[in-house]
Amino acid sequence: MSFSFSQLTYKQKGMIAEVSYLLVIGVLSPLAVGLQIFSRFSFTLSYVMLNILTLPQVILFYRFYLPQTIGKKRYLLFFLLFPVFMAIYELCDRLGMLALLYLPFVSSAYKNQNVRPAHPERLFDLHFNELFGYTGLVLLAATSLYVIKLLFKNQHNLNTLENEKLKLELNQLKAQLQPHFFFNTINNMYSLAVQNSPQTPKMITDLSAIMRYILYDARTERVPLQQELDFIKSYISLENMRHAEADSISLSVQGDVWGISIEPLLLLPIIENTFKHALHADMPDKWVRLVLAVDEDELVFQAVNPKGLQTGKAGENGSGIGLSNIRKRLELLYPGRHELVIHDEAITFTVILTIRLKA
Repeated sequence: MSFSFSQLTYKQKGMIAEVSYLLVIGVLSPLAVGLQIFSRFSFTLSYVMLNILTLPQVILFYRFYLPQTIGKKRYLLFFLLFPVFMAIYELCDRLGMLALLYLPFVSSAYKNQNVRPAHPERLFDLHFNELFGYTGLVLLAATSLYVIKLLFKNQHNLNTLENEKLKLELNQLKAQLQPHFFFNTINNMYSLAVQNSPQTPKMITDLSAIMRYILYDARTERVPLQQELDFIKSYISLENMRHAEADSISLSVQGDVWGISIEPLLLLPIIENTFKHALHADMPDKWVRLVLAVDEDELVFQAVNPKGLQTGKAGENGSGIGLSNIRKRLELLYPGRHELVIHDEAITFTVILTIRLKA
């Protein structure tokens, strides 16, 4: 399973950035400096420990001071409180040095040569032990970290708004699709009722399954492909009842559909569009061939039907909800991961939909 940084939440991204920053300024940077200025490796490790003990004031800076000042656009307060923060920074630094004196695993020579001469016990002396240049670099890096975390959060909020917009558009498309589908289904029922068809019980069973799927199951974002296929089969069964030719509509499934999920009602506009153009009463040769092929990475759905003399462009007649609907939904659901190809030939009309299942 491959790792993708883009799939992480903004909090996880911020945590990775924060841990990386603390690792650099608390361990890697002092380790590199210590190896250059100290002749003893024990001194280098002691210097690293000292930097680790001074991390709380850095965390205080980007987690509290910056959010309460710059984060709330209190720029004047930022400058007014900065001397106060620097005093707190120095106090925390001396407390860290004091703690270092009592750690048994820290080199005694390092304590005597590098810590005690700074007199960390004099907590309220008016001189600073820390170099302003180094402190400024640390705080500047902390400010960059705060900005990065803020960018992650803003990107998250932007993505959330975009997703809500997409969901709204998808719900609107579904709202258009469902009344259109029920309108066609009721017409089918009327046609069978006029003929006093003995297939009425089967029609009611299929219609019940269709209504249950559309009213309940199709409200979810994804459904198992097998469930979508069961719905399509019920719809095909209803449509076949309207025509004298047995099995004028065929559906072939290739590959294993288990474990695959798709957007509900995604294939319905293609099927409806095909039925609309291929099953005219005045057409001598009425048939529809549907093929669904799937593997672990790709789904291909093909619909082929003969063309009648009165067949216009796909999706233009009726309510106008046809291939235009599915194009919009594909752009929203599978951007850059789908291909919708139409072959408008002399005697046949073919629609091929290809979807990459894995991003």
